[in-house]
Amino acid sequence: MVEFSPLRTLEADLKNPHEPLVIDTCTHILPESFNVNREFVSRSDSTFRSLFVDPKSKFAQVDDLITSMDEAGVDVSVCAGFGWTSPEVAREANNYNIAAAKAHPDRLVPFCSVNPLWGEDAVAEVKRCHAEGAKGIGELHPDTQGFLDADLAALAPVFDTAKELDMPILMHASEPVGHGYPGKGTVTPELLLALVTAFPSNKFIFSHFGGGLPFYALMPEVKSALKNVYFDSAAFPFLYRPEVFQVAATAAGAEKILFASDYPLVTQKRALKEFGESGLDESASKLVQGVNAAELLRISIRS
Repeated sequence: MVEFSPLRTLEADLKNPHEPLVIDTCTHILPESFNVNREFVSRSDSTFRSLFVDPKSKFAQVDDLITSMDEAGVDVSVCAGFGWTSPEVAREANNYNIAAAKAHPDRLVPFCSVNPLWGEDAVAEVKRCHAEGAKGIGELHPDTQGFLDADLAALAPVFDTAKELDMPILMHASEPVGHGYPGKGTVTPELLLALVTAFPSNKFIFSHFGGGLPFYALMPEVKSALKNVYFDSAAFPFLYRPEVFQVAATAAGAEKILFASDYPLVTQKRALKEFGESGLDESASKLVQGVNAAELLRISIRS
């Protein structure tokens, strides 16, 4: 089962020590009812509508994810949510992630998602999910959830709770250039940096390489501001060449980069294959592929 114990046991407990630990820090599974009742959920939740309006949008359930992990050689996956706008949809999705992790405690780590603008209701949901095993908050989608233009003080109750419970906040990020795609949004590096500056003691994971924010870590003042920030590689095969890992590691530090596929949007097998073409040396590769996430989320596997 997933334990929270010293990192020194990780690779020895998980697998042959010569095989690197693999943690996928951003996967998405959803209840089958969301697919069956897609039109109803779309009317209820604007984030769901923005991501799944296309009937060909990919859905996955827990059994699909476990099969994918086995085929790709992934040890542990984080089951992230989306930036829900409906409390009812959020609660059902959170419950599904938690139940999935309880059914596969040695393979899955659940996150829960809320809208910080729900205030005390959001705080209550985070605390409920944490008590049930959730280890992080997110994924959040500031565009559809409406807090890009909100007073940052309105985010404080949820963010303070995250800090108190040592739960990193996973947030969608957007590239200010490049092609468009469903759900891309406008959460660009300058907005993320303002958020970090307002909440310097929170731990953040900015998805999709933070929309390019780690590249600015070559600026000393930016690197200092990012001391509690991590960047995941979700959907990177659709956004960057594999060398992005090397560039981001050089700019922000390999210890700040987390491997993520964004499954089922990108298959875990493809993400790992392209990660293998990144050019990272063995030490940096191990950090990015699993050790960083294990330290951040205090993951160990009891044999």
